[in-house]
Amino acid sequence: MRTLFMATMALAMLIGRAHAFDMDNSSKDPLQLKYEREDNERKENEKAYNEQMKRLKKQAPATTKNDPWAGVRATDSSKH
Repeated sequence: MRTLFMATMALAMLIGRAHAFDMDNSSKDPLQLKYEREDNERKENEKAYNEQMKRLKKQAPATTKNDPWAGVRATDSSKH
């Protein structure tokens, strides 16, 4: 009888732990949690992108002409 009681108590403790572990997200399935996490990450990335674009627009545009092929081209203006 004592062994049966101890086994029942051990089982009750294990079930209690499993039940407590599942209490925080019991209404949402893993796929729904994944979609919510991806949606939040997408929103954060879009917000960071928009903030960066605003910062870049505030900067003055480059006024210098950059021509990396200037040394390769011929300097004469005559065309064939």
